[in-house]
Amino acid sequence: MLPAELFEHLFSEVQVGPITLKNRIYVTPHSTMFVSDDHDNIPGERMAAYLAERAKGGAALVEVAFAVISTDPLSYSGTTEAQFSPYFGGLPESLTGRFPIRGCDPAVVEGYKKLARAVHAHGGKCFMEVAAGGSNFGSDSGVTPFPTPSITGVSPMIPFTPREMEDPEIESAIEGFGLAAKYIREGNLDGIDLMGSLGALIAEFLSPAMNKRKDRWGGSLENRMRFLLEVIKRVREYVGEEIAVGMRLMGDEGVEGGILQDIPEIAKRLDGKIDWITADQGVAPQHEDWESLPMYVSAGYNLRITNPLKAAARKTKIGVVGRYTDPVYADYLVRSEQADMVAMTRALIADPELPNKAREGRLEDIRPCIGVLQDCWNRQAKGLPMSCTVNPVVSREREWGIGTLTKAETRKKVLIIGAGPAGLETARVAAERGHDVVIYEKGREAGGQALLAAKLPGRSDIKALVQWQLGQLKKLGVQVKYGYEVTPDPELISFVLQDEAPDVVVITTGSTGISTGYNPYTLTEVSGWQQAIVCTDTDILEGKLVPGKRVIIADTISFIEAPGLAEYLARDSRDVEVITYHANIGMELKSTNHWPHVLPRLFSLGVKVSPFTWIKSITGRTVTVYNVYQPSIQRTIEDVDNVVMLTGRLQNDSLSAVLKGKVKVYVVGDARIAGARIGPAMYDAQNVGRSI
Repeated sequence: MLPAELFEHLFSEVQVGPITLKNRIYVTPHSTMFVSDDHDNIPGERMAAYLAERAKGGAALVEVAFAVISTDPLSYSGTTEAQFSPYFGGLPESLTGRFPIRGCDPAVVEGYKKLARAVHAHGGKCFMEVAAGGSNFGSDSGVTPFPTPSITGVSPMIPFTPREMEDPEIESAIEGFGLAAKYIREGNLDGIDLMGSLGALIAEFLSPAMNKRKDRWGGSLENRMRFLLEVIKRVREYVGEEIAVGMRLMGDEGVEGGILQDIPEIAKRLDGKIDWITADQGVAPQHEDWESLPMYVSAGYNLRITNPLKAAARKTKIGVVGRYTDPVYADYLVRSEQADMVAMTRALIADPELPNKAREGRLEDIRPCIGVLQDCWNRQAKGLPMSCTVNPVVSREREWGIGTLTKAETRKKVLIIGAGPAGLETARVAAERGHDVVIYEKGREAGGQALLAAKLPGRSDIKALVQWQLGQLKKLGVQVKYGYEVTPDPELISFVLQDEAPDVVVITTGSTGISTGYNPYTLTEVSGWQQAIVCTDTDILEGKLVPGKRVIIADTISFIEAPGLAEYLARDSRDVEVITYHANIGMELKSTNHWPHVLPRLFSLGVKVSPFTWIKSITGRTVTVYNVYQPSIQRTIEDVDNVVMLTGRLQNDSLSAVLKGKVKVYVVGDARIAGARIGPAMYDAQNVGRSI
């Protein structure tokens, strides 16, 4: 089947109010933490380049997150003055000046024009999301004194119960939306997306679980919708039909007695009043895992919300969001009339050229999103500029974007030692630039530690990156020589240099797990770490040993290694206890939205987690552990078959010293900075590949 037939529906035009979109693919608003160049909350050139890259790649619509109405300086404003207030929520992103956007400041118009020019130059459209922060977004006032005990007890944003908004404040917020829309229109943007989800003010008004008001703003659905309808009316007064007006609708708070039952009626009442609706679920920050789901959840998880919306709407277009990365599936959703538009946000972060590649029938060339959320969601949640685990070009579009990978002035022979993600990516970039590249891999399969990571339950998608890299290398004519191990032996080094005659050698030999139980808090190793029962996760995942019945995992890394291995072993009927001096297992997984998916799996399998605990000594099969805050509290664990040490990694770099002076040498990825994970390794590889 030809691409034109395969994607007939996905690449058809759609009318969204006064705006015609050239196809059905769009990018939803998402925090990047680099919206402003000058830390002034005004859109800048870096953000413009990021959006332009997606438009250049073929997306019909790119949306921007988000502009806040500034009627209340404490309402997520990001202003310096607000940060000095004792009532300020203190979210990392609001302290940077890079996010959010000052939606009611006239100065924002020039920033909007930068975004509009960048996107329009490539035939795309650009909408701006506008939000007002209620109590759940860190404001000292909200719809009601929310959060109520039925939700969370106390807002994670602020350690107090906010006061109820009064009518003048509500009117001020409504006017703020109108003013923000005015500036969006003046900035030549194409639409306004009203943030009505994830705990924003509109969502609080709509939600029966959050809105406990007794006046005309609460109670019945008619009253709960009043604020939204007044906002829409005010926005229309400012912009008329000149730009598209739509919203992001919270379809399920994730609690009993929520909005889900009202969705069909909400759709009927909004039908024709706004131009499109994108629906999702969850209340930020309590349920941020539903805002951006990791690899454990398949695409389409929001269809239970959007299908009733689509069935009820006659005039308003319905967009679907929910980890859509496959253009074939996206076309099916449009063809089957489950959606008018398909949000492929994370897919276009990973590969902004997905639409063009799909249209051309080059599905095998689409760089896959693997759903780890390590460099996108995780970084922005910490107030850091977003990037992408598989695509380090993200946030660097001006320097590394589409069309910048030019041919090298001099073609060189490049030998890469190690075929993990770093080695494969260095090879791909260097070969794209015209270099003659060969890879040595000591094993029988490419992928390095990524292959081991993909063995952990629910994480097989990681292997898709390696498969994509190998496919690209085959097209580029890069040879991977398996079973070729290079050691520091001088004779072997001399032979390799003579046989391959490389101009450049890139060392991507990875790292090795530390089995000593080294504790960075005490700067000491575990007494008895040399015992026969001690091993690393690599020993188990590579099949070097078969673990016994009773296994202790000692973890200082606090990422996916311990919970992933614990589930891997527990599913094979092992008795597993995870010991960590942290407050919980996998602490960093919380900011990658993994906890609600990983922890239930562990606990259902009976995995024991011992926080604030570390190993004092190992003697034979006896392990003594202690409380790190009260070392006199100790216990002994008998009959232990294996102690798996997850206490960091060491670089495998025994080659650079013997190669230097003989040939130009680069060290990339884990061989340079051990334990830095896929994203940094891919960045290293891109950087070196462009430098050769």
